[in-house]
Amino acid sequence: MVVTSSGIWQMTSTVIASGGSCLVVDPGYFPRELEQIAGSIPKGAAVEALLLTHSHWDHVIGHGRFPGVPVYVSPVLARSVAENGELARQAMAAAREHDARWYIERPWGYAWPGQVRGLDDEGWFNIGDLDLQAFLIPGHAPDCLAVRAGSRLLVGDYLSPCEIPFVEDLAAYRRTLQRLLALLEADIETVVPGHGRPLSVAEALRIAREDLRYLNALARAAESGDAGAAARIELPRAGEVPGMQDHHRDNCQKAGLPI
Repeated sequence: MVVTSSGIWQMTSTVIASGGSCLVVDPGYFPRELEQIAGSIPKGAAVEALLLTHSHWDHVIGHGRFPGVPVYVSPVLARSVAENGELARQAMAAAREHDARWYIERPWGYAWPGQVRGLDDEGWFNIGDLDLQAFLIPGHAPDCLAVRAGSRLLVGDYLSPCEIPFVEDLAAYRRTLQRLLALLEADIETVVPGHGRPLSVAEALRIAREDLRYLNALARAAESGDAGAAARIELPRAGEVPGMQDHHRDNCQKAGLPI
């Protein structure tokens, strides 16, 4: 397994090779970084599939570096792509806007690939000699998925060591953290978050528990309608990182507590 980190938000991309075949997870972000990812593929191996952990623009737009390769996503995103739904449209529009703002040239443009395949919850697929299992984990976005490859668990935009949870659906996010805690106890050794360095299982467990305490406190404040208590919740980490207090306010708004 080769994990690379982008110059934007430490976004991770992962290459998993087995039996002459490769899976590339969340290829991104800048074109020159995509060339480096392509260069990390073992000699003689073929990219058999891509997997996108969720529809946010930084995680999806790099697919075009691997034209014609089937793309695995959650069934929620697969439906949105097939129907030209809001999730699919927003992702490409946001990628186009970001690239234009920073003068990034992306030769393959801003369209979804032709072969997008939805993975069922706990469904299996294989790359070379390796069997992988997908898990649907909404909360950060409605279409998030994780994938287990042997003793490695790739979780997309959860369990980041460099940011707090970014919440779309508070109840779903809390359920996902409970599920991730159970998965981490099942012979996992390495966890790859969508942003930040790979983690040991002990580190991932600690972050998952910190995040659950944070979101449970937010849920209690929301249940009592106490915006002041929500504003005073201590962030689980990254409190000094610019923008994290703004993200905390966004989380409060998602919980129904504008502050």
